Amino acid sequence: MSRVAVVADSGCDLPPALVERYGIGLVSLIARFGDEELLDTPATREQFWARYEQGPPPQSAAPGAGAWADAFTAALERADEVIALTITGRHSATYNGAVLAAAEFGGRVRVFDSWSVSLGEGLLALHAARRAEAGAGAETILAELTDLRARLWVGFVLESLEAVQRGGRLAPVIAAIKRMGSLLAIKPILAIREGTIGLEGAARSMRRGVQSLIERVPPGRVFMAAVGHTRRPELAQAVADALAAAAAFPREHILVGEIGPALAVHAGPGAIGIGFIPVR
Repeated sequence: MSRVAVVADSGCDLPPALVERYGIGLVSLIARFGDEELLDTPATREQFWARYEQGPPPQSAAPGAGAWADAFTAALERADEVIALTITGRHSATYNGAVLAAAEFGGRVRVFDSWSVSLGEGLLALHAARRAEAGAGAETILAELTDLRARLWVGFVLESLEAVQRGGRLAPVIAAIKRMGSLLAIKPILAIREGTIGLEGAARSMRRGVQSLIERVPPGRVFMAAVGHTRRPELAQAVADALAAAAAFPREHILVGEIGPALAVHAGPGAIGIGFIPVR
């Protein structure tokens, strides 16, 4: 039996091959189209975007404590302890649901707020799973996650403001853009700081916005990196190439994946994001 198992919500957006390779348990977030619910899984991506184009506008929802409890029960059949990672608790009730479920397992489940979304959470979950496989204990892994979380930077460029305005959860971002003077003809650049999504800047084109993200990456000092996208797979691969060159980081070690419904309902189609953890 393994010492530690890793569970994460599906908002981590890790590629299915990595989830399977490291035995990461996933708890599905939910996309809601009116009264209809769609679980956030790789298998439902095409269905999500087909519904997105048809309307009504989707909303995201957190999984209930029961879904977390089921995942913890399954994980504890193969491990002594569980570390559960969630998307930021500042913008989702997912963390609270996991904590509520964990209370029923007598201290064998530890819940960690990633302070991030999408592949930002994914990088932390992947590190935890690799360290668990190597035999590290829960306390060691949690200490490392806390250190990595403090260094993690995630930013993304949106194709438009439509989804953000419609979603309503990022009202401060819209207010900040209005103070800049225009909601038209710009690509908002957002970043996450200590779990809160805020406006980092704006660009007149996607190309300039992406370049602004890449300029954040410290050359020769990257520990982990990822590129996420909504419906822009070719651009995401090109961004990963540029990130690898700018950071002097092995291209094959950069995670590239599609952003799932948990974030896509707010980002809309055409978004590009990068996440990286610098070395100390």
